[in-house]
Amino acid sequence: MNPKTRSEFKINRRTIPEHTRLKLWVKAAGRCEFKGCNEPVWRNNLTLSDRNFGEVAHIIAASEDGPRGSEKSVDLRINYSNLMLLCPRCHIEIDRDPNKYSSELLRQWKQEHEKRIEIQTNYPEEIHKSTVVLFTVKIKDRIPRINHEAYRNAMFPKYPIDEGIKIEMPDFDRHGDEAEWGTYARTIERKIKTRVEEGIDEKKIKHFSVFAIGPMPLLMFLGKCIGDTMPADLYQSHRNIKDTSQTWSWQGEEGEMQTAYIVNPIKVVENSENIAIVLALSDTIGPDKYANFVDDTFSIYEITIENPSPHFLRNPKQLEHFSYEYRKLLNQVQAAHGHRCKVFILPAVPISIAVECGRVLLPTKDPEIFACEYYDQDGFRRVLKIN
Repeated sequence: MNPKTRSEFKINRRTIPEHTRLKLWVKAAGRCEFKGCNEPVWRNNLTLSDRNFGEVAHIIAASEDGPRGSEKSVDLRINYSNLMLLCPRCHIEIDRDPNKYSSELLRQWKQEHEKRIEIQTNYPEEIHKSTVVLFTVKIKDRIPRINHEAYRNAMFPKYPIDEGIKIEMPDFDRHGDEAEWGTYARTIERKIKTRVEEGIDEKKIKHFSVFAIGPMPLLMFLGKCIGDTMPADLYQSHRNIKDTSQTWSWQGEEGEMQTAYIVNPIKVVENSENIAIVLALSDTIGPDKYANFVDDTFSIYEITIENPSPHFLRNPKQLEHFSYEYRKLLNQVQAAHGHRCKVFILPAVPISIAVECGRVLLPTKDPEIFACEYYDQDGFRRVLKIN
């Protein structure tokens, strides 16, 4: 860059109108617009000193020979659409590697950031407040961690209002007997019930956002404890997502796809009081898998899809549709077999559907419902009473 151009470049940076700078600060909410940074630029997070640390950066440089410069540089020097609010570190990052940070990418990040701020500030505060429930158990030799950024992204535009409810079970053993499973369930019940009754930070809980990883019987019990009398959003972990900050975000639009759930009465035994409901959604469940558990006295019903897969669930509308079909089946079972029948759930379902299986239960209406766990050597066995 020759001296004349550098001088011109500096002058034109300073001539960005004050109202344009103010508009940029407001629409960016005083935060760095570099994707994933979001640092407040009115404060030094290390020293906690309050100053203006924000820098107005050009997407297309103010001069043709600057980063991402072009013949449009002069015309776009003070154009709002060409300006980003960045922290000094991210400003240096984009200007030292203009090939990596193209003008198209930076415009996209600017639009996403400002749209997010607009959505979050456009509604009454109460609409977006939610209490996060994080539930994890030991799987093999470790407890999986639910990424903070991932669940915040999944919730948006809702946000955590409090410290939330964190339930971890580092001593979980899926090979324990029914009494041990019951002990784990009581831990869930105690934590949820205490927080609901007492609130958090002296504030009553009004909405749940549920993120859970665990065996299906405990997920069902978690759903039962949360219930459907309080609004709740359930989220699904997606393992086939490369961006770890998006693994809990729904991957498809609600109108993008619908799932045709197939409800089959596989075998109906007259006067039967033992009912097996096979939920074959993540995987197929053939008779060989439950032959050890289901004898001739059982009536058997099934909810499945055309091609069971752990990846089929991509949007909350599919979850809502399942909830409707499952609730309808429970009503039909009770009408056909009476309130005193016992229902045994044999599940192969995604996480959020397992939680929903517990949420939709009606305390005074439904018969006794038991969840079963599958073991490679032994097939299904009853491990936990849900209601």
